[in-house]
Amino acid sequence: MIRRKLELIYLLPSRYDDDGYVRRYWRGVLPSNTLACLKSLTLAAAEAGELGPDVDVSVEIYDETVQRLPLRQIIKRHRSGHGRLVVGFAGVQSNQFARARDLAVRLRDEGIPVMIGGFHVSGILSMFDAPSPELQALLDRGVTLVRGEVEYPGALAEILRDALDGTMKPIYSVSPPPDIRDAVVPQPDPEYLKRFVFHNMGTIDTSRGCLFNCSFCTIINVQGRKMRSRSAQSILASIETNYERGINVYFFTDDNFARSPVWEEVLAGLMRMREQGRDVKFMMQVDTQAWKIPGFIEKAEAAGCYLVFVGMESINAENLASVGKRQNKVSEFASMVEAWHNAGVLVHVGYIIGFPHDTPESVEHDIAFLKDSIKVDEASFFMLTPLPGSRDHHDMVVAHVPIDADLNNLDSFHETFRHGRMAPGEWYATYRAAWDAFYSKENIVNILLRVPDEKYWQVFWLSLWNRYASLQGSHPMVTGWVRFMARDERRPEYPRESVPRYAVRRLRDWGRFAALLVRLFYEFQEIWLLTRKKNDPRWITLADLRTKWGEARCRLMECDLSGHRDAAVAELRALLTGASERLMQLSDRGKTLSARARRRLRAKATEIDAYVRSIDVPTPTWQQIVQAERYVSESLLAGYEEVAIRYVAQRRRFNAYRHEVWTRLISGRILTLNLSPIPRLLLFEVVMGLRFGVSFLGRF
Repeated sequence: MIRRKLELIYLLPSRYDDDGYVRRYWRGVLPSNTLACLKSLTLAAAEAGELGPDVDVSVEIYDETVQRLPLRQIIKRHRSGHGRLVVGFAGVQSNQFARARDLAVRLRDEGIPVMIGGFHVSGILSMFDAPSPELQALLDRGVTLVRGEVEYPGALAEILRDALDGTMKPIYSVSPPPDIRDAVVPQPDPEYLKRFVFHNMGTIDTSRGCLFNCSFCTIINVQGRKMRSRSAQSILASIETNYERGINVYFFTDDNFARSPVWEEVLAGLMRMREQGRDVKFMMQVDTQAWKIPGFIEKAEAAGCYLVFVGMESINAENLASVGKRQNKVSEFASMVEAWHNAGVLVHVGYIIGFPHDTPESVEHDIAFLKDSIKVDEASFFMLTPLPGSRDHHDMVVAHVPIDADLNNLDSFHETFRHGRMAPGEWYATYRAAWDAFYSKENIVNILLRVPDEKYWQVFWLSLWNRYASLQGSHPMVTGWVRFMARDERRPEYPRESVPRYAVRRLRDWGRFAALLVRLFYEFQEIWLLTRKKNDPRWITLADLRTKWGEARCRLMECDLSGHRDAAVAELRALLTGASERLMQLSDRGKTLSARARRRLRAKATEIDAYVRSIDVPTPTWQQIVQAERYVSESLLAGYEEVAIRYVAQRRRFNAYRHEVWTRLISGRILTLNLSPIPRLLLFEVVMGLRFGVSFLGRF
């Protein structure tokens, strides 16, 4: 019997940047669950004989976000004619569609069968009666579209048999969403995982669907509002097998693990593994009400949960109501975060900017409240985007509301429609300001001062990563350590740059990258100095001062909005008086402080008392209040840090000197520079750099 050969190549396309180049990185963040799922399903179908007894199947996976696609080799292999070769684009989201389309057209021009699935295709075909123009254009080129989940019994086998026979249909509509209880659990590919920051981290979707009804969500229309789950036994068996292969950290990619029908069984199984000595850990996505489920937090913590991703979305109740997210109770957010923190679990929230009631001023206020009152550990910001598959997108299309025609921009990081309260460009600037505020050096210090000791270095690393991405202008979830860029990987609409022009572009990129690394090194060295001994009275006092200032700042913003000037002055007086008392107490009892430091603390306390008297006037102006706020930030806090914590003042002086040197070099005024601090600076940099490097790297 002649055996037939089917070669399957599953590709996860990347997306283009604003200059038309493909985004590709060395060491990505999160591996694709979709690629692993399709590979496992295909091999399982072949082993079960669903494709026929005379078929040999091979499967390769490529993730363009972390590796270059071998298009020439794929085309060459097809031309060799040794078997039927089919390329499937897996899990294509709307912002990846432009890249997927360009690759698909090139492959079809070579006669290679191509199929595309994922949220863009499924979202459009689920919400509209006919394919959209971009989907129809692919159908006209002979590309096959796959809607739905191919775990449906026999669905993938049918597609692959047709591929083998050369009779693929234009559209495969897999409906309704299948029962995945007995579906194959995707197995991580160790070689694939080596391309990511953490080689020991895998992803599993233990359940699918969502019970809620948010208008911006695609899950409910693509995967349904009924929760479906894999069996707990298959999930746990996969985790045990992977543990032996060195994979012990997971991201449960369920849209809401807390509503999975088998959450309790899965957590119980993970608890047993940990009791047996298997150090399995995971992070998961949950809703804002999950903390109220009896026993959920306690069992999650015992099972190895170290972080929850919570869809908070906004702290403006009007915004939440406008998009149907009424299950989110703003008044409960702080209690929710505290409940998770009490269990030793970090809280990472998703936050959307661009809801109907957002303005630049309201967002600034809300982010301050998120930082200083709700006190989450991480936040990921997104711009409201009408994603195909969501009710928002459907309603805007039906109402003929203009949406950005470039699908590449539907990534939640671009303005894609006209906002009612923010001018073009202002919305994006507000979004970037939110990143800058949350991942400012000041807020990172506040976060690290309040996390438990055992979480310190984990949060330090997460903050470093988020700060790195924020300063790059990229999103922490879809970036990597080093950006790769190939001259020939550019959108067809853009001209290929000449070698000299491209070389200049890359030199500038590498220069910015080097400058960014230097900046991060010095910033996080200072952050480390300010947070490294949280149990020392000096650091305890710093944490207390910063906490009280953050909470007071929120109340001052409320006073500003309401016009209550007297309340604002009373708040500042209480804050300053309390700070003066704390500094005097520390100067009297600070056994680890030198006599000189104690004297300086007492002097700072006296200075604060004098400042309080200066604003103790019958009718203080708002300008005096603003000046007092600046005094707290720039003189009280910064002054205390430089007096009480050794090396901080030196670090800041040398930072200022380095900045002066650089400024003079650029302006050509180097001859008038005072060179005497350079020997001390070099010695300080070597000693402090080594101490910081050993302390940081020794944790990994």
